[in-house]
Amino acid sequence: MRQHHRLITTKTVFVLGALGALLFGYDNGIVAAAILFVPDELPLSPTVEGLVVSSGVIGAMVGSISSGPLADKIGRQRMLLAAAVVFLIGAAGAGAAPTAEVLVASRLVLGLGIGISSVVVPLYLAEMAPASRRGIATSMNQYLIVVGTGVAGGVGFVLSFSGSWRWMLLIGVFPALVLLLGMLFMPDTPRSLTRRGYPERAHDVLRTIRNDPAEADAEYAEISAVAAKDMEDRSDKGPDGTGSGKASGRWSEGWVAKLLVIGVLLAVFQQVTGINAVVYYSPSVLTDLGLTPTQSLLFSFLNGMLNIATIAVVVHMKIVDRRGRKPLLLTGVAGLIVSTAAIGLVTIFGEPGSVVQVVVTILAFVLFTNVFSATWGPVLWVILAEIFPLRIRGFAMGIATLFNWLAAFAVSQSFPVLQSHVGAGPIMLAFAVIGVVIVPIVMRWVPETKDRSLEELEVDFRLGKS
Repeated sequence: MRQHHRLITTKTVFVLGALGALLFGYDNGIVAAAILFVPDELPLSPTVEGLVVSSGVIGAMVGSISSGPLADKIGRQRMLLAAAVVFLIGAAGAGAAPTAEVLVASRLVLGLGIGISSVVVPLYLAEMAPASRRGIATSMNQYLIVVGTGVAGGVGFVLSFSGSWRWMLLIGVFPALVLLLGMLFMPDTPRSLTRRGYPERAHDVLRTIRNDPAEADAEYAEISAVAAKDMEDRSDKGPDGTGSGKASGRWSEGWVAKLLVIGVLLAVFQQVTGINAVVYYSPSVLTDLGLTPTQSLLFSFLNGMLNIATIAVVVHMKIVDRRGRKPLLLTGVAGLIVSTAAIGLVTIFGEPGSVVQVVVTILAFVLFTNVFSATWGPVLWVILAEIFPLRIRGFAMGIATLFNWLAAFAVSQSFPVLQSHVGAGPIMLAFAVIGVVIVPIVMRWVPETKDRSLEELEVDFRLGKS
């Protein structure tokens, strides 16, 4: 046990817990490069090409909605182990695919892993972190998504000279192995252990990952108190003997329904500002403007490296914990509006293929992705991991994440079709208009959650104080 505990430190817990997000970023981002070369070996119709890209999103929908309840039932750590196995199978199948149908099926499997990670990684990080560091810890999710996307850009660029799309996909096997082996030694979260009836193990985990034993004991007491209140409420009986309806975190309770609506709206908003259109199709947009595929992929790689630097600054400066969640969302949506409007206007009114059009488009893409990486990218997952009551946290986050992937699917599947009919300019302007609509909703409805424990938040939400 002592040797096992020596492997469990705050750093290893956060890094290994977030490794699923790196696989999310890599397997989600590498398809943008691979799809440029797959048709050289496997014939793809426009519909099948769209399926190669969007099948990952379809799998993510299934993975997200199914992983939430399972994470509540069997724990966060076991679900991350399951994600690692799924990533292994999907990456190996995609890289060795003999036909387009097998490639689509393998991308579907990879999507399952992405969906599981998108729900469970933020839960794991948020429930492991102390209140004062929860923002920065949960931001590791987005940080490694961006790192994974950046690595995908670099791999895509290097292998573009040989067109080795199979190796682009197969490389995802290696981090999946690291995740699988690493999570075998990591514990489940104290909240999940307590809820599932293992309070002594939960206390042991807290004492292992907290520097101050008194802090660990106080946090354990708080977790236990909320869990006891939940059990008490669930055992209450009304006059008819069927229950009083007071149980903590029931769907029928108004405060829970309100939080679910907020979570779903934020999850949809993150996608309909246009991020997946930029991630998946910016190389295609740039090639339409006259750049070669290699030049377009070089841009994706360099922009990915800049994204990594941007979110590294966000994590290092603890901006999410210092500034709060809501101000970052509002600042971020303003930047997204400006960048998508710039792309739309220069595409519609600029001279086709001109230096001005290319430069403005590239700068706007850079602004968009870096603003997203610093704001809506990490903050959405921080908020979703914070606002739901423990009793249904995994299930509720799965629902919100499902809507996130539904919106992602709608954007990724419709963008190439709309681009072929109306061009990229009007679509980008539409994203800007959507951003304008989002601003007052965030201002009015989104609660601020910084500097409060998950248990404090649950009590305050139940009492209507937030």
